[in-house]
Amino acid sequence: MKTHAGLYFVLICLVCCLASCDLHQYDYVSKYCPGSCTVIKGRVSDQNGQPVAGTTLRIKWRNDGYLQPAYTTEKATATTDMNGNYELRFLLRDSELEKGYFLIEANQDLDAYLGCKADNLWYPRSLARDTTIIQNYTIASFALLEFTTDNQDPEQPPQERYQALVKYKLSPTDTDSCTYAFDGRWGYLRGEVYVPADIPVVVYTSKAGTGMTKKDVLTLESGERRRYTLTF
Repeated sequence: MKTHAGLYFVLICLVCCLASCDLHQYDYVSKYCPGSCTVIKGRVSDQNGQPVAGTTLRIKWRNDGYLQPAYTTEKATATTDMNGNYELRFLLRDSELEKGYFLIEANQDLDAYLGCKADNLWYPRSLARDTTIIQNYTIASFALLEFTTDNQDPEQPPQERYQALVKYKLSPTDTDSCTYAFDGRWGYLRGEVYVPADIPVVVYTSKAGTGMTKKDVLTLESGERRRYTLTF
């Protein structure tokens, strides 16, 4: 009995160690890939449209396996020039096209990059060899908007009763507002949303099945964390 218990303990420890392990490696290639390169490039600027030089960006491939070690491969690195431009050029391996995801990280927190299409995560199906993706980033002071729900009906899950849409423009010249969806109707409950500070942020709240919508205009200070209750 003690032997079985000991083996069980060892197996549990082994599983935990494997799950927490992150095997890190590098796969940098020259700008001339031995095959067709994938390129992600763009410009980093501030809210006034001025270039931000000296920002280092890295793209990594990660595979977070269940009950197995996580794998991280650094694919490329680039630093923005005086005009704020960067270019990440890397080779997609066959195994990376089947699983995992690609993530861009920077020497500044990417939560501060609030461009209207500021994607910094790609799944393999959204990337291909011999492809160029234009990805611009806008750096802005940011705040955190935390959603809660008005739970007046204990028998109905609150996340099924409300939807919220957050809209803002980083600068008046933006043609389209940035949006984040908070949609409990489909089980998508995003509790926290980063928003730009010191400019108007519009929150639209709707209640499922009622056709009613409420609009609030908020302005948060830089670094502020504000709780917002979805209610009518």
